Amino acid sequence: MSLHRLAASALAVATFALLSRDAAADPVKLKVGTAAAPDSPWGQVFKTWRKAVEQKTSNAVSFDFYFNSTQGTEATMVDKIKAGQLDGGAFTSTGLSKFDKRLLLIQLPGVIRSWQTLDAVRSTMEPDFTKFLSAQKVTVANWGDIGPAHFLSKGFDVKGPDDLKGKNPWVYAGDPVLKSVYDKVGGVNPFPADLMSVLPNIDNGKINCLSVPALAAEMLQWSSKFDHGVDAVNGIAVGAVILADDALNKLPGDGKAAVLETAKAMGTSASGLKQRLRNEDAAAWNRFKARSGVVIFTPTDADKEKWRPVFKNAIDSLKAGTFDPVLVDKVIATAKANGGG
Repeated sequence: MSLHRLAASALAVATFALLSRDAAADPVKLKVGTAAAPDSPWGQVFKTWRKAVEQKTSNAVSFDFYFNSTQGTEATMVDKIKAGQLDGGAFTSTGLSKFDKRLLLIQLPGVIRSWQTLDAVRSTMEPDFTKFLSAQKVTVANWGDIGPAHFLSKGFDVKGPDDLKGKNPWVYAGDPVLKSVYDKVGGVNPFPADLMSVLPNIDNGKINCLSVPALAAEMLQWSSKFDHGVDAVNGIAVGAVILADDALNKLPGDGKAAVLETAKAMGTSASGLKQRLRNEDAAAWNRFKARSGVVIFTPTDADKEKWRPVFKNAIDSLKAGTFDPVLVDKVIATAKANGGG
């Protein structure tokens, strides 16, 4: 071989090696959107997840998290995932319903009011939910919790359904479940809004009541706007972190397994999303109750019974036009067997 060819070959090898090193130095990043703030408990766990993935893949895979809804509403993020503009997102159950409305079954009114009941129902429904999402070409990285929902109101108590008549409670835009409850109460003027539109509409008086987990209300700066609360759980808000199958399948080496294994660990470990968020939500509710000027109503069993026909009528309505009755009955039966319903 001539010196010229040897030199050319050596240069080619050196160039390939340099490019390989540069490629190895730049991780493949999954773009994930979330409504959470970077310093919130959710944001902190996401950052821990990123470090775990980087360590497990020797920096071959990482994340770009887009906090504070900078990628738009949950519906917008779903559209972006389907279009390949985002690789994933953290969603509430209402956001998940944009992939498949059956994901909202876990929010049936009055059915799930404890962590024990939630864990049992979610375990039972997980194969169905996973199948529904798989059909949309997305994978659940981690099922997550948001928290038990309490009524918060401004200037009035919510002692029973009739106290909502003439009031303007928030309903998540596109959520048929809570809307059905207010329809069955009658005389309620629910105000639909996406997450980031709630605060300004509380400030301008268009929303004067909502049913929401304490930690979420605190993080989104809603709780300070209200002076009444009900020390009873209406339901438990949940969600999930979703990743696009196309994005996962394109990860180098064992990147996909690393992402999903660390996500599971983040959800189940003592320092992960599950227990941490449950503890922090309880602490947030205690902070709200202890705040000066806040009036807390603790309902009796008789007060709670007033809601039973409302919830039943709402569920019957949802069975008739929104959800598969077989799946509704499956959720309710599992809940009743585990302290709920």
